[in-house]
Amino acid sequence: MQHNLPDRRSPVLRAPQSRSAGFTLLELLAVIGVISVLLGIGIGYIGKTDPDLIFGSILAGERRAAQMTARAEGVPTEVIVRPGLEAEPAIVQAHLLQPAIVFHFEPQTPVMDERMRPELGGEDVVAGRFGHARRSMPGDKTALVHWAVAEEVVDARDGFVMRVDLYLERRGSCVVIDMPPLLEVRLDQNLRPDVRMSMTELGGEKVRKNMKSEQSLPLERWVTLEVGADGNSLWLSVDGRDFARVDAVGSPEQTPEMVLDVSPKESPIPGLVDEFRIMVFEYAAAQQLPIELQPTRAFRFTYDKRGEPIDAPTITWVDLDSDS
Repeated sequence: MQHNLPDRRSPVLRAPQSRSAGFTLLELLAVIGVISVLLGIGIGYIGKTDPDLIFGSILAGERRAAQMTARAEGVPTEVIVRPGLEAEPAIVQAHLLQPAIVFHFEPQTPVMDERMRPELGGEDVVAGRFGHARRSMPGDKTALVHWAVAEEVVDARDGFVMRVDLYLERRGSCVVIDMPPLLEVRLDQNLRPDVRMSMTELGGEKVRKNMKSEQSLPLERWVTLEVGADGNSLWLSVDGRDFARVDAVGSPEQTPEMVLDVSPKESPIPGLVDEFRIMVFEYAAAQQLPIELQPTRAFRFTYDKRGEPIDAPTITWVDLDSDS
């Protein structure tokens, strides 16, 4: 049975034109004048506002963004309050997940930049999960997806999430993702996932994190396999359910010549692959706090993948009026 992506485009609804529609020049000038007065009042008010109120408003906005991202993408997020360096103001920053690149297999898919076009192997399968899928074949000369990673497109050093849709037709060991030195994801003979990631810890030491699931992937059913790292932990989930998780505090390792292979020809996936997605964690634009507010250290507000708060610390401030 063929499965196709629903057409999410909706027609643009146009209101019927009216001869009286629109503003006169006088009305526009009046509106601009009112807005100017309100802006002046607002700016004057903000300038006299208690710094604690300004901080509360900024923090609430960043925490809301982190919580909404966690709920929408099903990944943990955080907001960090950092002290300023020397005489600089303290900042608030949300650590959020952003889409980087998606590989799907619809024929003649256009790309905005040729650096984002992968080399494809295997055969086309019309009845995939969302449309066309691909299956590795004996004698393939390349991986199912072979892509020279463009760092401008995918920068995984602040964290990443990779998701791939799989339909496994038989048991057998294989490599799902090979992206050295960053990441390798394997399945053993019983289809149990095994993840290995290289990273640099906070002290500068390069380490290899290993994580293996005791649970097997199902046969003859579409599943979404997810591997992610956010600078605090490395996790593996299937259809949104955690299979394994380990501590991984630091930065995932990325090199300039990195190459991605999905289902490499030496160890192909025994089944179908549909969409492959990469998302990366990025720090939102830093929000500066009033100069008189300096936290005593960095404070982190963290959320789980459902957007529920894990840690909401009470911030302590440097006493700038103290003589010490």
